Amino acid sequence: MPILQWRCAHGDAPAQTLSCAETVAIAPLDDSVDSNIVRISGCGTIAWFGDGPAITKRIIFGPGIVVVHNPPRLELLTDADRHISALSIGIYSCQGSGNWLEIHFTSTGAAELSRRIDAMEQRLATIERRLRITPELGGG
Repeated sequence: MPILQWRCAHGDAPAQTLSCAETVAIAPLDDSVDSNIVRISGCGTIAWFGDGPAITKRIIFGPGIVVVHNPPRLELLTDADRHISALSIGIYSCQGSGNWLEIHFTSTGAAELSRRIDAMEQRLATIERRLRITPELGGG
């Protein structure tokens, strides 16, 4: 038996589902969203995640959502609006001022895989063109 008894939660609370809206309060100060995993359902545009304490949240987005790059309230990694077309996951951090910063984002599904493969093919085609132009490197 340990000397000190654990008196805190272990692991993550179940994801809490919120509806898509211009402001989706993912960490209200009254702690009514008592999970660090939030699923946003429905379609629409999100411009802000509302006031919140210093916290980091994982957000699961469904297709049909647009997340607006809205500094300083919501800063996205791409410095541009994010149009979500497949199930996606983002990690957002608030410093306690109500300003949210995207610290990671990934999309899932076949569309994202196809996008990544297309990007690799474009890079390979560029390398092949360069090798053809520079015969001393083994091309042409």
